[in-house]
Amino acid sequence: MTMIILDEPLAKITSVGVGGKCKKIFMPEDEEEFINLLNSFEENQESYKVIGNGTNLLFSDDFHDFYVISTRKMTKKMSKRENYLTFSASASLFDCYNFALKHSLSGFERLAHIPGNVGGAISSGASCYGTAIFDRLEQVKIYHNKKIKMLNKNDIEKGYHFSCFLKNDLTHPFVILSAKFLLEKSYKCNIYKTYLDIASKRRLSQPIGKSYGCTFKNYNGQSSGMLIEKCGLKGAKKGGAQISNEHANFIINKNNATFEDFVFLIELAKQKIKSNFDIDLDEDVEIIK
Repeated sequence: MTMIILDEPLAKITSVGVGGKCKKIFMPEDEEEFINLLNSFEENQESYKVIGNGTNLLFSDDFHDFYVISTRKMTKKMSKRENYLTFSASASLFDCYNFALKHSLSGFERLAHIPGNVGGAISSGASCYGTAIFDRLEQVKIYHNKKIKMLNKNDIEKGYHFSCFLKNDLTHPFVILSAKFLLEKSYKCNIYKTYLDIASKRRLSQPIGKSYGCTFKNYNGQSSGMLIEKCGLKGAKKGGAQISNEHANFIINKNNATFEDFVFLIELAKQKIKSNFDIDLDEDVEIIK
C-alpha cells in the first residue's frame, strides 16, 4: 500500500468545498499505515486532526498549522459474530446498512443516508428520523497517546448530536479505529422498506448541492429549519453561500463561497432566532478556525 499525501486546500476533501491549506493531508490505505502515522505524530508532538468523508466540517480559509489525516481511502473492514457487527471507522453508514441487510439484521436502515462514516457518526452523535448511532453501539476501539484500548458504551460521554470525541484537541486526540454494534434479526424486506421510506423523505426535504449538512441542532424538539424559515431567511445569500430554499437548516455553497460567507449566514440566523424567539441555537457543524 502507498499512502497518498496531498498539498491541497482542505476544500478539496470537504463536502462543503470550503477550507484553506494545512501542513499536509495524509490518506493512509490501511490500519497499519494509519497507526504508524499516528505514532509518528505523537512521537514528534505534532498537532493533527483525523477526518472521515469531510462532512459536518467547516474549515476557515486561513492556513491551518496542523496535519490532517483523512480515512476516506482506507480499507473498509466489516465482520459479524452472531448479531454483533464490527465496522472499521472508515466504513460509511451506507456500507454498514448493506452489510447488515445481507445478514438480515436491523439497525442501520434509518442511518444509511447520512453521508458520513462510522468514526465521524460516533464523534458527532449522528441521528436520523428517531434513530441515533448510539442506539446499537456496544464498544469502540480507540487510539490514544500511542495506546489502543476498548471503550464500552457506558464509558463514552454522549448525547443528542454530541460525544466526548468532539472535545478532542489537536494534541493527543482520542481516535476511533472501529466500533461494535448489537443489531436485531428482521426480515430483509422490512429492513429494505424502511430504508426506501427514509430515502423518499430525505429526497423531498433535503436540498441538492455542496453543504456540510445541517447547520444547527434542533431546539427542544423544535425544527431549527422551521424557526429559520419563520424569520424569512430562506434563500438569504452572502457571496457564494445561500440558505437553502428547500430546507432552511442547510446553507449551500452555490458559487465558490468562502468561510466568511458561511459564518455571516450562520450568525445572521442565530441573531434572528434570538431576536424573534429568544432561543440560542447550537451549531451542528464543527467550525475550525
